[in-house]
Amino acid sequence: MKMKKIIRIVLLLFVVGIAAVFGQRQDGAADGNSTARPLRIGYAQVREYSSFAQQILMMAKEFEAEGSIKAGFVEENYEGVDYDQSYRKGDTEKLWNAICDNMTDDRRYEFVRDVFFDMSAMEEKDYPEMIGRQDIDLMLVMGTSAGTYFKENEKKNKYMVLLAADPIASGIVKSETDPGDDRTFALLDTTSYKRQIEAGYKFLQFKKLGLVYEDSEAAYTYSAIDSIKEESEKLGFEIVVRHVDEPKSSKAKEQARYYRQLKQAYRELVDEGIDTLYITVSSIDYVNKLQELLEDSVVPAGIPTLAQDDVTPVQYGALFGVSLVDYSEQAYHVVSQIRSYHEDGTAFDKLDPICESTPKIFMNFKMAQTIDFPVSFENLQIIDAIYR
Repeated sequence: MKMKKIIRIVLLLFVVGIAAVFGQRQDGAADGNSTARPLRIGYAQVREYSSFAQQILMMAKEFEAEGSIKAGFVEENYEGVDYDQSYRKGDTEKLWNAICDNMTDDRRYEFVRDVFFDMSAMEEKDYPEMIGRQDIDLMLVMGTSAGTYFKENEKKNKYMVLLAADPIASGIVKSETDPGDDRTFALLDTTSYKRQIEAGYKFLQFKKLGLVYEDSEAAYTYSAIDSIKEESEKLGFEIVVRHVDEPKSSKAKEQARYYRQLKQAYRELVDEGIDTLYITVSSIDYVNKLQELLEDSVVPAGIPTLAQDDVTPVQYGALFGVSLVDYSEQAYHVVSQIRSYHEDGTAFDKLDPICESTPKIFMNFKMAQTIDFPVSFENLQIIDAIYR
């Protein structure tokens, strides 16, 4: 009898132990320490940018290789697609929905269709809909302002801030090694804007660089003004600044006010004798408005332009641009960190945020001809893409 009692106790302890382990697996899935169920991923962006869509597309490619997205999805539907060259309004949400519709049955990662937010299309009172959600485990957050909003307000879910100008200066993370809490990850490349200015200086040899940006802490950060000032001291060029107020809405009257201010600011910079205009990240509609802005005063004065915002401004009138990111490199790095968290159990605040991308150089050859800018054979050899 004594032996039977011992056996019953051992069996009971075994069953309890199995139940405890199973319970931990179910709970741990939400914390990223198990693959008992898919890690549910949502998305938020500060506004529409081609770079955001391109980054998501490259991440989809990585998740397809991992097995959560159906094989052939990217190749069959997006082969040769480069959103930096072909982006149209709404493309990011269309891509997101397509990914959501092509998840595999045994996926370890799930893009949630109904969790897609564009802050520029929302009223501020509705922003809280993005945070503290029960239907996701991780948010992908695109852009500096979106990142700062999540840093200040998201107290429940993990989130990864991508394509932010300077996550440290904006307070999204404390440093390269300290995110400040266990919910925040921000992809970091602390020298990207410095490399851009140095490449532009090598090509354009400017002595008096004109800048236009909003006189606000947010604009100061996402326009990387600290990096520009550091390069000014290092390379010995002067900075000339004008401020405008970014548009507060998409209403025609407000947009007209914004572009009037921009034109006036450009005219004043030209009158002050700048030899290059640095087109900082802003609300400019590159496709429909950039050429008009430049033709008002900058082009007639024969002044070269350097674009801060990658390739799209170069396609539509800026002379020269240097990419800040390699989307494939960043996608591989980000997805590897997500997998480390969800599959290997790496603590979220111990993930590696550093990813330095190889820069690419772009030039608008038609603009070079228009302003009689001399392009040497040596410079042509270092340019990755020429737009006409």
